[in-house]
Amino acid sequence: MNLIIMGPPGAGKGTQSEFLVRHYHLLHLSTGDLLRAEIQQKTELGLKAQSYSDQGKYVPDDLMNQVVASKLTKIKTNFILDGYPRTSDQVKFLETVLKKIKQKIDFVIYLEVSKEAVIKRLQTRLICPVCKTTYNTISSPPKVDNLCDNDQTPLIQRTDDSDQAKIITRLKTYQQSTQPLVAYFKKQGNLKLIDANQDQASVHEQLKKVIGTPKGTNND
Repeated sequence: MNLIIMGPPGAGKGTQSEFLVRHYHLLHLSTGDLLRAEIQQKTELGLKAQSYSDQGKYVPDDLMNQVVASKLTKIKTNFILDGYPRTSDQVKFLETVLKKIKQKIDFVIYLEVSKEAVIKRLQTRLICPVCKTTYNTISSPPKVDNLCDNDQTPLIQRTDDSDQAKIITRLKTYQQSTQPLVAYFKKQGNLKLIDANQDQASVHEQLKKVIGTPKGTNND
């Protein structure tokens, strides 16, 4: 079983992906994490990506397609795509790659969340720079202030999370480029809508209900 998880910035894609990875034994392919790794390593791709993220803009399709194609053609397990595809051109490219590797997407999970909730979540979000665990100072704070529960690394806030103007730019860009994909996947018949305004446990239950238990899977 392969999944795509979609939703605006701050919808909880990373958090819910972690749950789906554990529950359905999937490989988490987060384009955000992949790009940040490129940026930290100061590769040519990373430097190009940095110039866009600094402006609160999405990375162009051609750069994202390079990253995704490279990963998908190498893995041998079921996966969940987090943060991709975001545009119609990316969908077309993804379908081409999946056809080549003889894979398909079983479900597209769309996390619905209000604009107000997105802004509040992003401005109170903290991330561990080492293990990438995400925290929220209000709803899911670390056990010790500003330290990761897993490795005690000081937590950081992404620069595009602290600036409300950048958040609004990201939301506008999302609405323009990604929202139309909802209609496309709905027409394909594999779109599952999830109310992500609720608490994490409630969202988990919704996910298990709409996905069910794949054949050959023994989950808790």
